[in-house]
Amino acid sequence: MNVSFYTPDAIAARESYLTAMPTGTTIASLLSLEDLRHAVILAGAEHASRAISAALVIDSSMPQSWLRGGELVITTGTFLKDDGLSWINSLAAAKAAGLIVCTSKELPSVPPEIISHAKEIGLLLLSIDATGGLAVLLATLGRAIEGGGLAQMRSNLLWQRGLVQLAVNGTGFEELARAIAAGLGQPILIEDRQFNLLAAANPGPSCPVFDEIVSVAGTPVAILQRLEDSGVIRGLRTDMTHVYLPKGESHGIGRHIQPLSIGEDVHGFLSILEATGQLSDEAAAKLATAATAVTIEFLKQRGIAESEQKMRRDFFRDLLFAHHAISQETLHRRATYLGYQLSSSYWTLVIEFDNAPGEETIADELKRLGSTLNSLLSFRQALVITQPQGATVLYPVKEGQPTLDKIKQLAETIRQKILQMDGGWTVSIGIGQIYGNLLAVPKSYREASQAVKIGRALHGANGIHCFSDLGIYRMLLQFATSQNPNEFFCDALQRLLEYDQQADKELVKTLSAFLECNGNLTETSERLFIHRNTLKYRLERIRDITQIDLDDSEMRLMLHLGLKMQQILTVR
Repeated sequence: MNVSFYTPDAIAARESYLTAMPTGTTIASLLSLEDLRHAVILAGAEHASRAISAALVIDSSMPQSWLRGGELVITTGTFLKDDGLSWINSLAAAKAAGLIVCTSKELPSVPPEIISHAKEIGLLLLSIDATGGLAVLLATLGRAIEGGGLAQMRSNLLWQRGLVQLAVNGTGFEELARAIAAGLGQPILIEDRQFNLLAAANPGPSCPVFDEIVSVAGTPVAILQRLEDSGVIRGLRTDMTHVYLPKGESHGIGRHIQPLSIGEDVHGFLSILEATGQLSDEAAAKLATAATAVTIEFLKQRGIAESEQKMRRDFFRDLLFAHHAISQETLHRRATYLGYQLSSSYWTLVIEFDNAPGEETIADELKRLGSTLNSLLSFRQALVITQPQGATVLYPVKEGQPTLDKIKQLAETIRQKILQMDGGWTVSIGIGQIYGNLLAVPKSYREASQAVKIGRALHGANGIHCFSDLGIYRMLLQFATSQNPNEFFCDALQRLLEYDQQADKELVKTLSAFLECNGNLTETSERLFIHRNTLKYRLERIRDITQIDLDDSEMRLMLHLGLKMQQILTVR
């Protein structure tokens, strides 16, 4: 760090003489050095923790022309004798960090009115004896500043190296939080992207705000809502820059939040709570340094999580799609290795594109679908497996949660999210039943797949269908899978199906509506939007072709089941 002297005649460009101070250097840190211990603080002692961007010696009538903000100004006091108040006002307006007045025979002491005014405007004012000569003082000051800056840099580097070593050694978030809190002397929070608490440490006295956050395992929802409404959270995640929340804006004390970013993604947040007073600039600078070590831990955790996720995804992919080719013993062994209990239960959701993307875009669309589902479900510990026609979601059940109603709500959220994707895709979602055995997941998957297809055939695309809601279709599905489904088609119904196909009529549709309406002619004609006489004519044609009395309840049941089986076979 160089200390330079400027006169009113100096014409050098501003950039040519400003030498930046090492990050984190404060006036207080300079005054703690041996060569500067005899400096006296006359006003603004409460601002001694301000960071210094540069140290300048200025004897100019217009000091503001040399300043950008944050400089420690040193002067012989030439302009304090005649127009001192205006001169220090210029320093304050230019946001100087402080002023050192070098006293000598020409200016034995700083005028009282200058000291009083400095207190009023909040300017840090110091005096130092320069009777031994200004050149000697400047040399001493330069060495002190240079040494102090280097010492501070060395201290910061050692601290950062220690934190990084902790992260590399795999001590985890808790140990890192304790080390950072001890180094800064304030409570520390490490939270994930959703502000769920991962680790916390408080090296000082009890702090109610810290205790509240720890008790609810993360920043309270009410505070998150306020930060969301004010745009703070959006800024943290998009701009990825440090944010300071003053006392009263969020918590009862000030809070510094440092995003922890990897590439273009924010994976968490490191926060300092100002429990024992306002954070010094030196400590604020250390926050960014500490963030590096915590980010390394996030990288490690993400790598481990991605590796484990791949192993889990491969296991369930084999469980769902290759279980006939893999022995039960092998599946048991893999499940045990991954830490799964054989009594584990899962909700199975099958998500299928209603109109599958073309071959040229299917890979990109499936990737976007997987990314959308993972971002929506990652914190819920759900597993997403993409397939050619869409994706399968396996959602763990713990202590009876979530219930079917909650899963339906989740399915609706997924459906709406996909609707918002570019491309205008719609999906149908099927939900299987839950079973108390991990190896029964394939059965739940088949149910969810059948629910998608039958639900879409019966009710149209872009819907949510539960296997448990299929009613009679569930029994027919089992029969169609294990028996000969043609047994449901009597000769009479077969003749009607063939006639309808050859003559391009709507007799099958009419019969289906008539049976769904329990033989009520008015309700049937309204559903089909036809005149009652037209309906009667069609029913007579059906009687002629099938030779069946439609007033016979058993005959109607036989026809009804046959038509439903025909729908299932069409879907399959």
